Amino acid sequence: MAATPSVRIVKEGSYRGSAITWSNRYHFNGGTPADNTHWDTLFDNIVNAEKATKWVGLHITEAIGYAAGSDVPVHSKTYATNGTFASGSAVAVPFEVAALIRWSTTARTSKNHPIYLFSYVHEVARDGGSSDNEAIDPTLKTALETYATAWISGFSDGVNTYVRAGPNGATATSRLVSPYLTHRDFPN
Repeated sequence: MAATPSVRIVKEGSYRGSAITWSNRYHFNGGTPADNTHWDTLFDNIVNAEKATKWVGLHITEAIGYAAGSDVPVHSKTYATNGTFASGSAVAVPFEVAALIRWSTTARTSKNHPIYLFSYVHEVARDGGSSDNEAIDPTLKTALETYATAWISGFSDGVNTYVRAGPNGATATSRLVSPYLTHRDFPN
């Protein structure tokens, strides 16, 4: 499989009393946007979908595009987009706690193991209406499922549609948002 282009969505939140930035990088199939205008349209569509998975106080600050097989940015755009997620039963959890999205692909390793694509989502919430402190807030889970499905359907740059893939081209075919929260360390 061939290398794929990617986009990195940068977020800003609070971690141990200080501001912190982190990002998710998404590789995609469908080619590379033709120019900066098409990159901007693609960025706008992704950011508008992702903001529904972020708390109201969280900010999406930047989108960065990369050509296939490169870690050198080809285009970027600054944002000041606030999250729109809110839920009456949601209880905020520490920053290290994350939700997990897993996309299945039809690709297999050389040992015939399935290839999955993963993304961790920080600044999440547990279900305050449940006695299980590890259960993800159901409203947030639905928002994450909608976002993950949007990557399977694809995001448009105004001309082409780009679908979630791995760095070597394995295309996402289905998604799973874990019903339980998980953990991912950050440097102190």
